[in-house]
Amino acid sequence: MKTLKRIGAVGGAVALILCWPLAVGQVGQKIVTDGLANLSNDQVKTELVSYERGYFSSSAVTRYTVLDRDIKRQLEQQGLPSEWVINSDIQHHAFSLSAVSTFSEQTHIPLQLNTQTRLNGSTDFQMHLDNWFYQSKGEQPFTLSMTASSLQGTASILGEISYALTLPSIALNFTNGEQVQLAHVYGEGKGKQEKGFWVGQHKITLGEMTIRDVRQATRFNLNHAMYEFRSSMDASKQRFTGQHMVTVRALKTGDDEIRDAIFDFTLGDVDRKAFTQLSELYQGGRTLSNSLINQARPAIEKLFSQGFSLTLNRLALTIGQGELEAKWQLTVPEGTHDVLHDPGALFSVLSGFLEALVSQSLVKDYPFIQQGVDQLVLMEMATHNEQGYQLKVDIHNGLLVFASGKQVPLTALMMPLLLQ
Repeated sequence: MKTLKRIGAVGGAVALILCWPLAVGQVGQKIVTDGLANLSNDQVKTELVSYERGYFSSSAVTRYTVLDRDIKRQLEQQGLPSEWVINSDIQHHAFSLSAVSTFSEQTHIPLQLNTQTRLNGSTDFQMHLDNWFYQSKGEQPFTLSMTASSLQGTASILGEISYALTLPSIALNFTNGEQVQLAHVYGEGKGKQEKGFWVGQHKITLGEMTIRDVRQATRFNLNHAMYEFRSSMDASKQRFTGQHMVTVRALKTGDDEIRDAIFDFTLGDVDRKAFTQLSELYQGGRTLSNSLINQARPAIEKLFSQGFSLTLNRLALTIGQGELEAKWQLTVPEGTHDVLHDPGALFSVLSGFLEALVSQSLVKDYPFIQQGVDQLVLMEMATHNEQGYQLKVDIHNGLLVFASGKQVPLTALMMPLLLQ
């Protein structure tokens, strides 16, 4: 009897080993099918054209179709397809699947995607683009040259993604002689798509960007720029906070040069549903028609009734020998109603502050600023010393309260702008 049990155990193990590649292939097909279903949205349609499962390997054909009319039109204007078919060769391993994917029809694009998918659905990916030259066929023909680039990262079955991007060099050359060059583009990010919002962080750095005119004279030069985006949602997934930060070491246009520029802005605790509705209404550069405004009214009212905050955490830059620094915050409290019918009611509940410093050197270099800041000093809204002009304002109960103690109704400043 013991011998029979041993033989049965060995036989079961052999059967499991023999069937395991088929099991891995079956799980792999489900992962691919579910993954494509999760990728489809109102902008891109994804579908599985075919999936041929073998013992040690499988092959899949997938199709990606652009649905967004604006993006589709732009692709067509540049002579690019709006539908992409991908061939994938999939290998079955003991506890994972590996795949090599390439374009089925656009074979002239030297792009290859390598993936390693574990049976829990987590996927490591590496996309590599060899040196590529592209010639546009649009109304304004240009050529695009890119050096070998890569994108790699990990995507979990829960939708969490981390990535790293490397683009050493990009050059755009137009037929009239104009040229745009970008160098040392790097990116990284981590997060997930959650209820229509990206929750996590992105960071893109740019070593240099140069724009030359038809005579090859430099009209624009940007050095060491960085853009970073951080976002989060509250525990109930109903409020969204997003922070945008841009830094630039040097920016030169003609004879003007800006150095050490920082722009750090936060939109805080905004109602997710109302913000999504407004974004969908205004996306694509749609004009502000009466019909569109009427459609947006309920979302605007909901946005303000739930409350939110706008914060300029820091604005700083150097122009020549002059410097500018500023920060401010505005908070709309929850329970603010009828802002479209009575804007004055909004001004009476706003709270926040404003601080700004303009150096003496900046005022000296740009005389047109002098008149404005001197007027603020005369009105006891700003102070002046050897360092420059300083403005400090607190906002509460519908009043602007300056450091001097002077008070000005907020409506006195805002209503003329709204009427205009």
